[in-house]
Amino acid sequence: MKKITLLLLMAMTTTFAVSQELDDDFLDSLPESIKDDVLDKVKIKGDIDKPVYRNASTKIDKESLSLDDEEYANQKQSFEKPRVFGEKFFDTIQTSFMPINEPNLDASYILDFGDVLEVQLIGQESSNETYPVRRDGSINISDIGKVFVSGLSLGDAGYLIKARVKDTFIGTMAFVSLSNIRDIGILVSGNAYNPGIYTLNGNSNMLHALTMAGGMDEIGSYREISLIRDNEVIQNLDVYDVLIYGKSNFNSRLRSGDSILVKPAKKIVSIESGVLRPGIYELKENETFSNLIDFANGLHPNADIDNIILKRAERGISKVINIDYSKLQDYEVKRGDSLFIREYKFNTISIKGAVKNPGTYVLPLGTKLSELIITAGGYEDSAYPFGGFLNNQKSLEINEESKERLYDKFLNNIIRTAAMAPGGASNSLGLVLKQLKDSNISGRVIAEFDLDLIKANPSMDTILEDKDEILVPNITQQVFIQGEVSNPGAIRYSEGKNIDFYIKRSGGVLDTAETKTIFIIHPNGETENFSSNSKLSFVNNSNKDILIYPGSIIYVPKTLNPPATQVAAIWAPIISSIALSLTSLSVLNNN
Repeated sequence: MKKITLLLLMAMTTTFAVSQELDDDFLDSLPESIKDDVLDKVKIKGDIDKPVYRNASTKIDKESLSLDDEEYANQKQSFEKPRVFGEKFFDTIQTSFMPINEPNLDASYILDFGDVLEVQLIGQESSNETYPVRRDGSINISDIGKVFVSGLSLGDAGYLIKARVKDTFIGTMAFVSLSNIRDIGILVSGNAYNPGIYTLNGNSNMLHALTMAGGMDEIGSYREISLIRDNEVIQNLDVYDVLIYGKSNFNSRLRSGDSILVKPAKKIVSIESGVLRPGIYELKENETFSNLIDFANGLHPNADIDNIILKRAERGISKVINIDYSKLQDYEVKRGDSLFIREYKFNTISIKGAVKNPGTYVLPLGTKLSELIITAGGYEDSAYPFGGFLNNQKSLEINEESKERLYDKFLNNIIRTAAMAPGGASNSLGLVLKQLKDSNISGRVIAEFDLDLIKANPSMDTILEDKDEILVPNITQQVFIQGEVSNPGAIRYSEGKNIDFYIKRSGGVLDTAETKTIFIIHPNGETENFSSNSKLSFVNNSNKDILIYPGSIIYVPKTLNPPATQVAAIWAPIISSIALSLTSLSVLNNN
């Protein structure tokens, strides 16, 4: 018989292998998905046991961050330091010093040496010629002569050329456009991310140059960037005017020889909560906490302006200062300040089914189940509170993790058993594992839905949490029989009847039934274990008086080779998921 030999362990100093053999027949007896998981499990273990040789760490610069590399971007967010507002705008950096020469101009563009004009004549004289602007600032048009255009706007130069053409040629019209833009050299200095000399086209402004230089370094200012020409500051750029207020009216285009100076940052402060865009911001000397809130897109709808705290570290002492919202503009802002505005906390909870006003509700923290039901208008006459279902997000996460661990545990067991005793492992365990893998896990929390009982004993009320989902079913007249019985399905509920009645009505258990591990799942989510020593009758069993309710589920599992205690451990989470799916489908109207 063929064997599948799998490498499990490799040492870093001495190479050796321990082979683990899995029987082909055993693997073929498993469901396909379980077989794949078993083989993957063994392969992963072999890979883990191999020696790992680490590559030297590499530095990641801005140019290595590709907009297409979504996975890297997501991982990067998990370890990067908090960023000053405006830094993301300069995440990309120019990778070469070559100019970007794409004309996209308006009539205000100022002509200079290196620009190329296209003049088209139509009429008595027809021609289409290009004319570079010479160092003396002129272009030389045939039969017209020199026309000085340097220093003129594109619009004014067009008017001048048309006038000269009109004076020279009768019945001739001129059309003037810019066919190429000059290149300019700009110095970016100070606290720029990558200071240096950059080549841009003549239509560029300060923001273009800063983007090519990668923005500002860790201490560079976003609020005060100076454009210097002939040793004089002719314009100051505040990036926040662009990013927050959308002001893109740059008064001066860049010229060759211009310098852009990024000054040191002013007051770096943070606002942690109570606003629509919490973050770290730079404030100028004359700006206050009111400006900080404006930069952060204003107050959050749930902001509690009566609870504002300023955290400040000064001369080695940490201070906590209560702030009056009406006097925010009066407090002096200092570098490193952190502002906290308390937010009212709410839970978003959905309720559907047999209540008068189903839907999603936003409720204060600490709201209880009975309060939500009353808020939703109370129960409909057809409601079945005993079958109420509360799905909790945290419980769901725990149950999913438990399912994965249980599944992983039994995968390891099946590998170990099959390897140590080929042919001795239980093939039926594969079926159990498949059902466990395919089962839908819920976050059901058993809660009391009877308002009268809660009123009599308030301790039975359940405190709701964010994202809870509540389902109130309509009353049903069915009991559900599933598993190893002759006729699985629904049987009409009969008051006072025990499990023996319903088992008989379903045709009795099959020879393959495991009667020692029968489960009864009640509509409220509680599970009871029913056992019997006989497959023919349950009349003489001591557990025959277990109450059966409308909507209860009786599940008879299949006999398996592992001990009954192991089977019960495997089946417990599966049964819970069946209780959720069957009850929900069977007792709900189309709500």
